[in-house]
Parts: sequence; structure tokens; C-alpha cells
Amino acid sequence: MLYKDKDWLSRKYIDKKLSAYQIAKICNCNHTTILRWLKKFNISRRSYSKAIHLAKANHCNLSQKAKQWIDGELLGDGCLYSQSEYSARFRYSSKYFEYIQYISDILKSFGIKQLGKINKYYHKEMDCYSYNYSSLYYKELLAIKKRWYPKGNKIISMDIELTPLTLRQWYIGDGCLGHPKNRNPSIVLYTCGFLIKDVEWLKKQLNKLGFKSTRRNCDNSIHISTHSTKDFLDYIGKCPVKCYQYKWNYYKRLKDNVA
Repeated sequence: MLYKDKDWLSRKYIDKKLSAYQIAKICNCNHTTILRWLKKFNISRRSYSKAIHLAKANHCNLSQKAKQWIDGELLGDGCLYSQSEYSARFRYSSKYFEYIQYISDILKSFGIKQLGKINKYYHKEMDCYSYNYSSLYYKELLAIKKRWYPKGNKIISMDIELTPLTLRQWYIGDGCLGHPKNRNPSIVLYTCGFLIKDVEWLKKQLNKLGFKSTRRNCDNSIHISTHSTKDFLDYIGKCPVKCYQYKWNYYKRLKDNVA
């Protein structure tokens, strides 16, 4: 039988990363037989978590657009979560069902499927309902998680490119269009949870793009000047969902300020 050949068995189990069940199917025998011969040949068995990952791993081919979109969400309220060293999943919560459905549809277009149903729960602190999205676990999402969570806590990945798409998703998640008294509309990007040095780096990148930006010491957020606000909104393009269209109402805010 094939499994009695150490080189053959090693190639299938180690190199091809087939499971004992898959090898047993090829050899038309029970998986316990394969396990017994692995032990006989002193071929180290993989851990249970790795075996599960190899047997049930999900894969996706992430485009550059997909990576930019995910980076933008991670600058905001998006998060990546993992229970093993082999894969990660994307999670997001919002009070708007429309936005959660949008996230599900966009990720599906990237080849990332939703885990179960969108859950609804009552958020006591905010006195409103929230909707939760979770994707399946994907090996390819782990590489992104390692960039953003190198030591467990989320940081700003210094290799991100602030493209229109990345900035649009960031603005949706953590941006605000306001009109201070006697001033034209301006934008605040809430980066309060990130390290000061990382926020300073983000500010510099925005300035390089031509958007006059400053970091506010009071809350570690980024303020985009009234002179750059319209240019910023033009740069990121139209809002993809109705529920956040109010963040694009520049002329309405301008009119309200004049009034």
C-alpha cells in the first residue's frame, strides 16, 4: 500500500499538507491506519488547530482595491479578530443596518463570505440598537491583521496608502462634518484611540496630499482646515450609502452657517 512508503506518506502529509482523512481516502483505508503509519515513520503530527485550519481553511484572492477598502475600515471602526495563528475574520458594528448590509455585500464581492446572519442587539450606553457583522475566517486576512495588530492592540499600519477609497471608508467610520460658529464647514477625523506619534504620521500624510491638517491636543483627533474640506470631499468621491450622506452635505452646512 502507498501509505507504507515513508517518502510517499511524508510528501502527502508534510509537503502537500493533506490530512490523515484525505490520505486515507486516496488509499481506501481508515484514517487511524494513516495515523498509525505516521507514528511508525516518526513523522511529526500537526497540532489540532492547524489540522482544523488545513481541513476547513477559507481562501480569497484580495485585490488592491479590497486591501485599500479594508485598510480604510480599520482606520475607523472595523476590526480583525482571530482565534488561531492561521486565519482571521473581519467584524464591524453599526447602528445602521444599511451600512452593515453594504459591508457584507462589498466583502462578498471581494470573495469574503459572511458568518451566519447579521445580529441585532440593544446598545445600552448609546440607547440604540446596533447591528453586528462577522465574516468567515480567512488565511489572507491574517496578514492584514499582523500589520494592524502586531502586539495585540490595533495601531496605524505605516504602510497604508491614503487613496480616495481608503480615505472614504475612514471618513465614513470616524469622520465628522461640522461648522464651528462663524466659520465654514470643517472635518474632524477621530483618531483618539491611536498613539500620538501614529496620528502625527497620519496628519503628515494628509498634508502631503494637500489637505491642511492639524492634530488636536485635546482629544488626539485630526482637524482638516475649512480651506481643505471641500477638496477632501471631492477627493474621496460620493458617499456609497444613504445613511451617511449627511457627512457629505457640505453646501447645506455652508448655507446653515451663513443663515
